Amino acid sequence: MRVITTEDEHAVARATLLPQKYRHFRQSIWQNYTDIGTCALQAGDAKLAQKMFFEALQEAKKETNIDYRLAVSIAHTAHVNLLEGNLTAAAAAYLRALSITRNINDAPQNFQIMIIETLGDIRISQGHFRLAKRHFARSVELREKHASNDLDGLTQAMLKHAHTLSELGDADGALAIYQQSKFVRNRV
Repeated sequence: MRVITTEDEHAVARATLLPQKYRHFRQSIWQNYTDIGTCALQAGDAKLAQKMFFEALQEAKKETNIDYRLAVSIAHTAHVNLLEGNLTAAAAAYLRALSITRNINDAPQNFQIMIIETLGDIRISQGHFRLAKRHFARSVELREKHASNDLDGLTQAMLKHAHTLSELGDADGALAIYQQSKFVRNRV
């Protein structure tokens, strides 16, 4: 093992070796911020939740490799934006979280599905039915592929997709998806 001698080498070692050595500690700090933010959100304290989620985001950004925590933290800040009625900021943050999630191999598919469906709901609220249609179509596709045991979730995604199609004037497409959802619902 090489001996560190100069002040510059010490600075480099602190910046690269120590963060990796204490990674488990940073994980618990991130988890604490996330837990406190979640509790604050459930208690109706959006300001504290936003502050805690921001701190969790800062912890997640310290990782040398992008991991799932960064996407979770960004999704939490997006959720706070959504609760505050800032749909544009919420959609942008959810899209960023989705982008990160798609590039992480071990990210749960349910998290990606949740983000996509939330984006679809936001797009409906904004009146962007074409974007909502794409989000809900993707949600149904992912639910059929990865969450086949959650038939209620699949049914809900299909109904939202049918709704967006009907808003776009595609009655035949909406009716076909509605019929499929009835078939899925009967399997429950």
